[in-house]
Amino acid sequence: MRIQSFEFGDIKEVPQFYHNYLRALMSLLYEYLHIHRLWLPMIKKFSQQNKGETLLDPCAGSGHVNLLIAKELEKEEDFKFYLSDFMTDRAPKFAKQINEANHPNVHYIEHSVDLLQMKDEVEIPKVFINSFHHFSPDQVAKIFRDHARVKKDILILEYCRKTPLNFFSMVTGPFIGMLLFPLIVEKKDVIWSFIFVFIIPLIPLMLLWDGVISSLRTYSRNDIEKILLQEGIKDFKVEFKSARSLLYPSGVTGHIINFSK
Repeated sequence: MRIQSFEFGDIKEVPQFYHNYLRALMSLLYEYLHIHRLWLPMIKKFSQQNKGETLLDPCAGSGHVNLLIAKELEKEEDFKFYLSDFMTDRAPKFAKQINEANHPNVHYIEHSVDLLQMKDEVEIPKVFINSFHHFSPDQVAKIFRDHARVKKDILILEYCRKTPLNFFSMVTGPFIGMLLFPLIVEKKDVIWSFIFVFIIPLIPLMLLWDGVISSLRTYSRNDIEKILLQEGIKDFKVEFKSARSLLYPSGVTGHIINFSK
């Protein structure tokens, strides 16, 4: 059963040092645990199905995982990423960092873009990396309607899922954040981050909440197909894949929703 609730990482009013901490921690987890490599077969298949198309990740966050994926797929001739995010105007440094890396196949749009208000961008295949669970069922229904209308496919990748092992992983996340504190926090955020990590541990509690709620908010294949059918969308195919590793035993999932079959 899917549960709809809020996450602190979704709320603009939450102090920016929390958003910075969360994005930096996730970037390190992707890189150190090689979570992104578990998604590579799914991304390659999706890219091949949409050969010649530039893929858009509309909820890219820090964009670091996209850059890691692009580096792994440098030999893929037609693989290109556009990145955007709803909160880019508030934290423009992430987009600038990605663009300053000068990777030929990755470009981050340096202003805030609301996926639900997109027009021309709808006609681009989408890749959601650990972000699709943030959308409510009504918002998901709109996303599906828009993409079914223009026959553009969607790839949903999640590192969280509703399993006991995954919930255990979410519990360990805040403690890993404490251990990696010197690698996560920038100088300008050190004082407030230190206070709310070690003295008044609000950030670890917020991370724990966000991790558990992220898992409870994930959409299963049945959830996805149910929404598609409720919207009267008949011409679709949903493929599900999962993968795990010794470094990340709770595993990842991927759903390819093909509207152009």
